[in-house]
Amino acid sequence: MQQRRQTNSSKMISRLPLLLPLLLLVNCCAAAGASLIPASSQQFFALTSKVSLEPLSGSEAEDVSYSFETQLKISSVWSRDEEQLLEIELSKSRVSATAQQREREINSLPDRPFYVALVQGQPQQVIAHTSRDQSLLNLERGIASLLQLRLASSDSAENELDVSGHCRVRYHVKSSTRVEKTKTDCALWDLRVSYHPEQALGVSQQSQEHVDYELSADGALLRAESMETHRLTLTAKPDVGSVVRGRLRLQHVAQGGEEQVPQLQQPTLDAAIDSLLEWYRVFELEADVDGVISELQEQTLQAQFERSVKDLQAEHVGKFSLALAFAQLLPLARIAKQPQFEALLQSHPRLAGQLMDLLGAVQTYDAHNASFAHFYRGSDTTAQSLELLEKYLQALAVGTHPERRILEQLFDFLQQPPAHKSHAKLRDSVLQTLATLTRQSGLDVNDQLLQQIRVHLLEGLASSSEPIMYTRALQNLRDPQTIDALLQQATQSLQPKLSVAALQALKAFPALSYAEPHRRQFESIFYQRQRRFDSSARTLALDMLLAMRPSAEQLGQLLDYLASNDRQFEIKTYVLQKLRMLAEICPRFRAMFQAALSQRAHVNNYHVLGQRGLTTVLTRQLSQSPAFNETLLSTQEVYQGILKRGSVEFLLHAGRAEASSFKLGIYTAGLSSLVGDGDADEGNGQIPADDELEQEETVTAGMEISVQGAQLRPLIFFNGQTELMGHVWGGSASETTPAYQATTLAQDHEQYIVLASGATLHWRVLGARSVDLNGKVTFSLWNRNAQTEIQQNTGSAVVSHLAVGFTYAKLVQDVTLRHEPKLSLQADLDFYDNMKLCMQLQSPEQLLTQSNERSVYLQSVEKPYAKHLRSTRTHKSAGRTFALNQKNNEMCNIIFAYS
Repeated sequence: MQQRRQTNSSKMISRLPLLLPLLLLVNCCAAAGASLIPASSQQFFALTSKVSLEPLSGSEAEDVSYSFETQLKISSVWSRDEEQLLEIELSKSRVSATAQQREREINSLPDRPFYVALVQGQPQQVIAHTSRDQSLLNLERGIASLLQLRLASSDSAENELDVSGHCRVRYHVKSSTRVEKTKTDCALWDLRVSYHPEQALGVSQQSQEHVDYELSADGALLRAESMETHRLTLTAKPDVGSVVRGRLRLQHVAQGGEEQVPQLQQPTLDAAIDSLLEWYRVFELEADVDGVISELQEQTLQAQFERSVKDLQAEHVGKFSLALAFAQLLPLARIAKQPQFEALLQSHPRLAGQLMDLLGAVQTYDAHNASFAHFYRGSDTTAQSLELLEKYLQALAVGTHPERRILEQLFDFLQQPPAHKSHAKLRDSVLQTLATLTRQSGLDVNDQLLQQIRVHLLEGLASSSEPIMYTRALQNLRDPQTIDALLQQATQSLQPKLSVAALQALKAFPALSYAEPHRRQFESIFYQRQRRFDSSARTLALDMLLAMRPSAEQLGQLLDYLASNDRQFEIKTYVLQKLRMLAEICPRFRAMFQAALSQRAHVNNYHVLGQRGLTTVLTRQLSQSPAFNETLLSTQEVYQGILKRGSVEFLLHAGRAEASSFKLGIYTAGLSSLVGDGDADEGNGQIPADDELEQEETVTAGMEISVQGAQLRPLIFFNGQTELMGHVWGGSASETTPAYQATTLAQDHEQYIVLASGATLHWRVLGARSVDLNGKVTFSLWNRNAQTEIQQNTGSAVVSHLAVGFTYAKLVQDVTLRHEPKLSLQADLDFYDNMKLCMQLQSPEQLLTQSNERSVYLQSVEKPYAKHLRSTRTHKSAGRTFALNQKNNEMCNIIFAYS
């Protein structure tokens, strides 16, 4: 008998590992059938909500946080089957500034309870008193959301609705009494009011929440604790931003007495809810933004403007002080109405230029109407008013979220006949701004307004007497449906300037807009398979071929071209320098380039690779972390020793993303007749240069400016030899002359986040750049030399404002960046005998200052409290002179040998 018992015991022990999962499953199923709050019971909980602002670096800075604590009495007042109605009362509430140990009691909380309806154990609705403010209602939704629990592990993410909106959630059942939930991608974590489409000028956000549940053996709730983190930074400068952490903890304290909880005597859950609706309303779990957190209280545009008048003066253009004042005025200006703008324009006529920059950045219909109402008088509009309206339009073109009515008004303006022939420049600026804003607005491809604008531009391209103006507008629009029309102009137009303009427009499109047929057309232009093209057209076609990521075979064809009998050595220089520049930037391309070169002995030799032209293509690092990561891309296309087409572009980098912040282009034509042929391309034989195939060009020079990808109307220096000689003999260009002065919007982001506690977070980032671009030219026909000096002074400021909290407490962080980068380009040309060109690119010492202020406020309590923590950091970058290339060094040594 004893032996049989031992045998049975051994069998049971051997089967125990197989029975344990079954027992655990039974326990979980038993818990799943139970309610977190048992039916007809009363439970007491302690609720703690803590929100903190932490530095990004993780350094041990003083804590900036607030805590809210209250006692909850949760009573099950109705239950049947899998439906339940809970009554929740708050008492003994207090709020504190955690690190400062300042605590305040809250006596103003309404004494009415709120209710939570549960179906199949999951909270579905909150029934709250109609007098509750938005902040407290969100808190009640947050408490209800803590009761959302599934007692089954999930291998894949599922959708769940709670206070944070629809979220992707995963459950992990650790035991019969422990469950973990992970939340990601919640809808109310990214409520964007405005954002910048360029990633490098945008923000980065990393958000996640973990909820830990502890249950009793019979499935009742003992503890629910939510821990969430939101890391918010500038994409281009990841060390600027905030880390917001939230902790919401519900801890079981005690169970109610043995007396029965009074029940609502209703047959159904809906009937029980209806019985409460005399003083209550039904709300969904998903929270609503508490707009109080972002209100600009006790501030007006007029008062802030008066405080900023000193920094807005013309002498501050190109300095960070003006950019900072601009960014600080913008939030108030965006809620101002037309009469307020008109009053400022009337009372500050000397600041009209700066006001036009500001109103353009506002992007509201009130600001737009105020600008045109104040300055536009039809045929009676003065020349100064026309310039100021153009200034407004150029600032507006940089905007990313204009009101639709602005686009409609600009389009209607173009439909009207010109009020006066002097309005041609204004209409050009209206056209360019409309095209840019249409692209920035992201209109649907079937939007009627987009279709009307597209048709208007294409008709202008085909029939207008100024096709280049409409080509530039198509460049700003970048509508894929206009590519074929631009390609037709690029390949079929016999006027070099039209072909070049079309290819410039096509280059502005993303490389993904093009397919293999487009590649073949670009190759036809570059290799001149059908006919000869202008050298600028060929280099633009090359840029697009390289942007489309050539294969090893296609790269080999480009290298073989270097050894061809094409006598255009400036183009060959451009190709080689472009390939070398890309090889420096991209390791993958560098490997392919070196492999292709090593396989071509007829190319890989000094006779082919030796630099014979003056054309320059290079990129140089202007600044890097801890400052902004900025580079300069310079392209100088030379023809017969004269700069034919050049550009200097400033690129802001953020990881793999980049954005053009400013681009300056210079173009000339016909100047070689004034300085002689020099030593251009000796030994050309009878093969004419591509540029000489066309009729004699008009002596022309001008400047093209692009601000954040928005191409502005060009500035013409002179058109014709008569105008040029007037400048030469009059010396009008020998004094420093402003070419572009403006303050424009850079970063422009605003969003809300709703935390698990129901607290609302508001984050606004505004950046501004004040640019002063000036230059001078001296020209001597007697000494046969010329000097050019271009100076760009830029003042930039970024203002980040973050506020998070609820009715009784708030945290605020204000971060300000101030920076004044400068750059100068000096070019010396000597054409006394052989052509010599020396260019010097310099940047002086730069200082970047970062100010950070974190604050905690206890408010709507008997004794309000505020604490501020301030810090400032600076970063100095040494001045430098940038090396261009060996050919330029040689030329500089020759020119300055006898100076």
